[in-house]
Amino acid sequence: SGTNVLRFVKFSASIRCPKCKYSTTSSTLDSNKFHFCSLCNMMVDLEVPNNDITKNHKLVKSGISLKSPQKLKTSEFWEIRSVYCGSTFLVIETSSPNRLFLWGTIDGFKFQGCVSNPDNVHFKNVSCGGSHLAVISSRGELYTCGLGSKGQLGYKWKVNMGYTTLRKVPLNGSIVKVCCGYSSTACLMSNGSIMCFGSNMKMSSSGIMSLSDSVNDFIDAPTNIMESVRFVDLSHSPLKNVFCAKTEDCKVFVWGKSKSAIPQVLFEVSELEEALADLPYTYSGASQVKDTEVQLSVHSACLATGTLFGNKSFSDLTLKLADGEFPVHRLVLHSNSSYFREILSDNMASDVLDMTSYNPTAYKCLLKYFYRLPLDELNCEDLFDLHSIACSYKEKELVDFTFKKLKTMINQDTVLKLHAKATSTNAEDVLRECELFLSSPEFKNDLISFVSQDMKNAIAILRMKSGE
Repeated sequence: SGTNVLRFVKFSASIRCPKCKYSTTSSTLDSNKFHFCSLCNMMVDLEVPNNDITKNHKLVKSGISLKSPQKLKTSEFWEIRSVYCGSTFLVIETSSPNRLFLWGTIDGFKFQGCVSNPDNVHFKNVSCGGSHLAVISSRGELYTCGLGSKGQLGYKWKVNMGYTTLRKVPLNGSIVKVCCGYSSTACLMSNGSIMCFGSNMKMSSSGIMSLSDSVNDFIDAPTNIMESVRFVDLSHSPLKNVFCAKTEDCKVFVWGKSKSAIPQVLFEVSELEEALADLPYTYSGASQVKDTEVQLSVHSACLATGTLFGNKSFSDLTLKLADGEFPVHRLVLHSNSSYFREILSDNMASDVLDMTSYNPTAYKCLLKYFYRLPLDELNCEDLFDLHSIACSYKEKELVDFTFKKLKTMINQDTVLKLHAKATSTNAEDVLRECELFLSSPEFKNDLISFVSQDMKNAIAILRMKSGE
């Protein structure tokens, strides 16, 4: 008596169709898992809000309760700068005061408090792994804490050293970027080298480091992964020991995805996001996004919905376009388009929607946007039609992107076509840009030069002016 015993219950629940309540079947396409109701011929979201079976599981006996997200109460004096997540814990960084607060579990121990910072370093960058965290100081030094049993802290660690005290990692030179894998760490140095430590690495008797496919192999001292190569950027897949880096000559190397003992160069990709497209990936913020065009194409690279585009597998809706029928998926359109969300919310909605009034090339590009795929390069007329559809569907991000693109395409060869389209559809924003181009000194000078080169052109313009 007097002893608290925690009992853990493992259970599985079938995903039921929210429409007919029958069990769905699980299928895999290109390593992505989907649930499909054969009775209703539709895809089902994995998080079905009305799934009675899931809600009726009784977990009271085990002392476990399902809770919705709760607001975390913090001190009114905290000025929260950012939040980082590990496998079973989160870290809150505050700028006033400059501290790290840790909530959650590491190595079976529960923590809720401030991370000890004996050197009183100012935090410049933070990264969380499975059970550890790394901090770059304002002076470019690296500090780590947490579980270090696999060498992921960069120094020899014992349990009596604790889990919440930041200790300096012995490195020569300053750190530019740090990425924490599940049980490993990689650092981009200011000289372009990459230092690694943690699991899935081993050191030979001759002192040569090589990669390993076993988490039981590890090194606890920072080691240069490719001494003869200089890198400019580093990234990783969260909570996995998979890293990739970009060289000065734009080659992308990846390690941790295969059983290779050395990092592999990916000739078919040029950006880090592409190298991690088939893995979970965390985007580090708008500071790395050059413009909207890059954001639209890069953001989409890792989403599973892209594998369904134009694919009849699991298709439960057909769009009739001017150039033929196109298979789509209600769940994708419902999730990513307010226009389709309104249409598909009606249970009586048809399985075939007529979209023949739209430019099919532009409309397929719109669908790529909904499926989070890179957009096609369109000519000015198709791009204008895409802009018009985006306006009518109230897709602000796509409206801004297409308008910005159209502005760059206005020239002597396209201005009349775009002006005519803008006039016929009352697209005031595009019409205004066309008129600005037509009234520009550069265009007027080109027009005068054109007229002066041919007497017939000059006479024709004079006749137009006199009304003949």
